[in-house]
Amino acid sequence: MKRLFTLIVLATLAFTACGDNNKQEEGTLRVMCYNVRNCKGLDNQVNYDRCANVIKRTQPDVVAVQELDSMTTRYEGYYVLGELANRTEMHDYYAPSIKYKGGKYGIGILSKQPALSLQQYPLPCRKEPRTMLVAEFEKFYFICTHLSLVEEDRVTSASIIRDVVAKLDKPVIIAGDFNATPDDGAMKVFSEFCTILTDPTKPTFPADEPNRCIDYIITNSADVKGENPTILFEPVASDHRPFYVDVTL
Repeated sequence: MKRLFTLIVLATLAFTACGDNNKQEEGTLRVMCYNVRNCKGLDNQVNYDRCANVIKRTQPDVVAVQELDSMTTRYEGYYVLGELANRTEMHDYYAPSIKYKGGKYGIGILSKQPALSLQQYPLPCRKEPRTMLVAEFEKFYFICTHLSLVEEDRVTSASIIRDVVAKLDKPVIIAGDFNATPDDGAMKVFSEFCTILTDPTKPTFPADEPNRCIDYIITNSADVKGENPTILFEPVASDHRPFYVDVTL
């Protein structure tokens, strides 16, 4: 308990100390990724305000969000992405992966501007089906995904994503919990058609004492440039660290 209290205090101080460094350059797009684990923190408390405040402080234009219940008995019938959308005043787009406990479980996207179109594609996973959500905006496509825990399935998923991306007529930004370290087979497939915009040498998981990078923001376009990749010091709100990058299109 004492260690957890220390982590919470340090997180508060870190956000306070780096507030002035969170400014976004004019003309850039701030892309964020956050596996929120249904807003259940490492203190085992479900706190929608806590995760929403992390997003609000970051001021992203788009957010890829993973591990979201919708209307399940596990989370008392709450639509978790909607709770975050209401608190951040962003548009929400949900993509269920499976039916679960009276509702659904999946991923989603939050955005400042409304999406022009949406597409969802199934992805393989031996333990539970996965999915990818493609949102079209004026100048780019944004893909959110959460890949399998099994490497062979991740490699297959990366190939599926590659084939989908090849058919899109704007720059594509892909973000999510890939469950893959930088030397994973899936990352080798992604490297054939994408560039990593964030820093794969910086760990994102587990949130309290991160020791490996398994979450990424990548792009298929040489015209998309990443600046200021940042992993936020948030050790309690979820089991993953939230992170973002500012991009120019």
